[in-house]
Amino acid sequence: MKVKRVNWISQEALEAEVVVTDGEFDISCFAQPFKQLGEDEFIETIFCLNAQNIVKVDQRDYHIEKSVGHFSYRLVGECIDKHDGKVQLGNLLFELDNRLIAGDIIDGDFISFCCERLDIY
Repeated sequence: MKVKRVNWISQEALEAEVVVTDGEFDISCFAQPFKQLGEDEFIETIFCLNAQNIVKVDQRDYHIEKSVGHFSYRLVGECIDKHDGKVQLGNLLFELDNRLIAGDIIDGDFISFCCERLDIY
């Protein structure tokens, strides 16, 4: 995952809207503090704030759908590490609060969830 574009909200406060890409999928994230200065900087993990409606799905396709709210999304990805709340969507890696993932979901399952905001640090 790498930074595709940076739109500064406030350079003084180090707040930015950062578009992250894996080459196939682009997703808009909030960053504060954002200290990386240019494109092509690598991002390790995208953090999902206020994730909800986390359910196992039969479809095994990655999916990104913009929701109401600037950084809100509905995502479908593969749960690759339930213990650490890691979900992969293409080559994008997301982290959820693992306490929100239902007991019947195991590593390798595809899940659908909504999140209020995506953050990078």
